[in-house]
Amino acid sequence: MNLLGSALLTLAMQALPLQGIVIKKGTNEPLSKATVELRRDQENAGILDKLTTEDDGRFRFDNVAPGRYRLTVTRRGYVRSPLAITVATGQARAEIELPMTQAGAISGRVHDANGQPVGNVEILAMKASYPEGRRILTPVQSAVTNDLGEYRLFSLAPGRYYVSAVHPKAQGMLRRMANVIGISVSVSTTSAVGTFHSAAKSDPAVGGFEPEPESESERYAPVFFGGTTDEQSASSIDIRAGSEVSGANIMIAPVRARHVRGIVIDGITGRPAQYASLDMSKDLDLPGVKKPEVDREKATFDLLLLPGSYTVNATSASGEGSITFQVADVDIENLTIATTPVFNIAGRIAFDGEPASGESLGALRITLRRDPPREEPRSSFLSYSTPLPNGSFTISASAGDYRVNIAPLLNVTPVRIPITLPPALQNAYVKSIRLGNADILNGTLHLESQPSAPLDVVIGRSAGALAGQVVKDRPGSVADVSVVLVPNIRRRTEVYRTTTTDSSGRFHFDRVPPGDYKAFAWE
Repeated sequence: MNLLGSALLTLAMQALPLQGIVIKKGTNEPLSKATVELRRDQENAGILDKLTTEDDGRFRFDNVAPGRYRLTVTRRGYVRSPLAITVATGQARAEIELPMTQAGAISGRVHDANGQPVGNVEILAMKASYPEGRRILTPVQSAVTNDLGEYRLFSLAPGRYYVSAVHPKAQGMLRRMANVIGISVSVSTTSAVGTFHSAAKSDPAVGGFEPEPESESERYAPVFFGGTTDEQSASSIDIRAGSEVSGANIMIAPVRARHVRGIVIDGITGRPAQYASLDMSKDLDLPGVKKPEVDREKATFDLLLLPGSYTVNATSASGEGSITFQVADVDIENLTIATTPVFNIAGRIAFDGEPASGESLGALRITLRRDPPREEPRSSFLSYSTPLPNGSFTISASAGDYRVNIAPLLNVTPVRIPITLPPALQNAYVKSIRLGNADILNGTLHLESQPSAPLDVVIGRSAGALAGQVVKDRPGSVADVSVVLVPNIRRRTEVYRTTTTDSSGRFHFDRVPPGDYKAFAWE
């Protein structure tokens, strides 16, 4: 037998069957018609094999080579997270149990101030997360009300949700145009808490609407369950396995927009700033948030905004400035935005003290983020720079405190979506960022004058890895146990890592920057 034949025989002898059963959680009841997919345990891995369970709920994948895999199972009316598994060489696995939790639902009705149903309203189920202590609501499921104003959000995993209703006049321009001319628009968004699909389609049965509001001073804003346009005041809805919360009704009506009047000044002279312009943090495609304009002679502005939190950035000949404010039920007068000079910060990037290659450098972006971050995430990141082939870069910012972020390594912002890194950066991490003697990686870049020293960034080439196993002091499954890796430097939120154990209780973290950590596990 030649070497190739011997190798193929060895691989065939190592391959093992992988089998198990899909059951209803908390019972031994098998679930039929569940789709089970086998993938490698890595980001963006394609499907290796797929099958559907029969009446006995069982599945079997033949000839599975040793390695780490991930099983994903889906079934209408049920939910569960993927399960990581390890196939060891020459060791047949015990049968894998995949319990699925019954999904929940939220239903209700949207009506206007007169109690009349409102159709074509987009309903979003949202979950809260708390990056760096700030609550952010992320959509995980959506629906559209019918001609009776009714909606039903289903396939919801147990947990706490917030529900918002978005009137057609409060939707983005693309979706409003789709509704007006009768075409369908579908949107798929992936987030930290899952993937949701949203669709909008015009239907004469649910009533037409004009593309612009009748009154400039009265416009529609997203309304949360609980009768508020403020997401911080929204009422939550708790969903248990297999439960449906009905009667989550929402009254939607136009709200009065308020004037925000003010002036852009030169922060040094106190005089009206020359050539001033404004930019807003909120999506300018939304009705009620128009492109802000400045009187070029007086540097004054008059904005008409819906209630909510806003950040306005000003640029002028004298520099840059910004201000964050809350619009409530009264006009805001005499708002002042002071602009200050912009500093040009020179820097360089090296790989472990060595010159970096052009290919690796071309994939990097240096950005500055305000510290602490703004309420509006978009307004926190101000400028970015791409390094030259020799590793040098220049980035600009006005006076203030900043964190320096190196994308796509993301030493400041936690990874929320899968990122494909170039080969040279697959195991790279940000080793240090210094401005003279100041540690910027673990601290803050404080700007009050032109820095005399360069911003030095060093990229490490070999991040570490951590593997372990969760055990119990009593009999029971150790699969799907949450494991969290926490750095000793608390503000390094980007290196907080979470995972779940595989069917044997094992867990694995890769691309972990060197440092001191604590690991926690819970069910």
